Amino acid sequence: MPRVAPTAALFACLVTPVAAQQDVMTMRAEALAPGLTVISGFANGNILVLSGPEGSLLVDAQSARRVGLADSVLASLGAPPVRWVLNTHYHGDHVEGNTVFRGRGAEVIGQERLPVQMAKDTTITSWHDWHREPAAPGAFPTRTFRDSLTLRVNGQRIVVTHIPAAHTDGDAIVWLPDANVIHIGDLFEHQAPPFIDWWAGGRLEGMLAGVDWGLAHSDSATRIVPGHGPVGTRAELLRYREMLLGVSSAVASQVYAGTTLTQTQAAQPAARWQPLLGSQRRMDELVALLYLGIEEFEPASFRPRLQPGTPEARLPWLLGCWQTTRRGNTIEERWTVAPDGSLAGRGRTLRDGAVVDSEVVTITARGDTLVYTANPAGHAQALFLAPTTTDSSVNFSNPAHDFPTRVSYRRLGAMGLTAEIAGPGAAGERVIPFPYAAAVCAGE
Repeated sequence: MPRVAPTAALFACLVTPVAAQQDVMTMRAEALAPGLTVISGFANGNILVLSGPEGSLLVDAQSARRVGLADSVLASLGAPPVRWVLNTHYHGDHVEGNTVFRGRGAEVIGQERLPVQMAKDTTITSWHDWHREPAAPGAFPTRTFRDSLTLRVNGQRIVVTHIPAAHTDGDAIVWLPDANVIHIGDLFEHQAPPFIDWWAGGRLEGMLAGVDWGLAHSDSATRIVPGHGPVGTRAELLRYREMLLGVSSAVASQVYAGTTLTQTQAAQPAARWQPLLGSQRRMDELVALLYLGIEEFEPASFRPRLQPGTPEARLPWLLGCWQTTRRGNTIEERWTVAPDGSLAGRGRTLRDGAVVDSEVVTITARGDTLVYTANPAGHAQALFLAPTTTDSSVNFSNPAHDFPTRVSYRRLGAMGLTAEIAGPGAAGERVIPFPYAAAVCAGE
């Protein structure tokens, strides 16, 4: 199959937000909260800074070329000495600056695959002869973790979570729950095409899992720091997810049909998402990257999720956790994706912190029809069908069921969700609404 062979400069362009491509040697500081700042380098990654009496903690450390600029911004902010650096992954624009801060005594922390990838000296011939040079010895982490790590610095709880096989094989998300801030690294490229490092263990399934982690740990007020680009919101992260799966599915259909890369690019599978991706050149590069990965790297087990019309593709706005109150009770729903692209739901009602009712639900596909299967605790299973959906609503029905005969969900603005159950009542149709708001999943 033919391949596109872009230059190294084009690789940098691919991961740089559209509005910032001419601004590669400028650093900006954006305050998120007292003691919490984002230093934006655009072309070479965002640094999250937590400062306080115990010193400064950085999430990522810029490239060797630009770390001096970031250091100058830290000085202008009056930030205390850097004592910790947390790396989100191994790419040089996030870890090369470690050398400066480690040389001053900072502890550098990364997932255990980080030093493995940082040590490699390889050339990726299938992707514009990308030469991965080994990192400088001083850039390597002084401490590693496998699955997760929790720190407490300057009064903030910091939760670091590994997302396997995502952007790379060593990605970490950094969550500050008390500040309601997430640094998600290059799992989220805001206003730029995503990049998946297939050659370092990156995979689409993990990319989506990382984004879903972010959705499950955010609400309407969460600030989400991407690897590149402006600080985002939950709604923007969801839109990015829709793009990532949408373009990937469109490219996959071409790959599975035996279409060449040139023909696939000519079909314009990313055109719908141009406002998020930028120029035709950038869209073609993303299509080339996905084509290569789907053809050569993605396992066959992931294929069902790339099929058109899955519940995941049609109802992505359900994903995450939703919460409302009714008559003094807290009502929660959580939606996740199953390996075949169906949706798995879990609902529960709490009174004074105790679970008083629960339900397990699935949404599967039967041809073009979506099937809502409810298994409420202590009651018989019930099935409801939705022959059609819209971009923002779905209506399941079962006229033969006693109550409800209808279950519906409607996307409400950027952060809301309205659910309804309805059926026969004493004076006509009885409708019970559930005006949900996005919430951080309980127990996280």
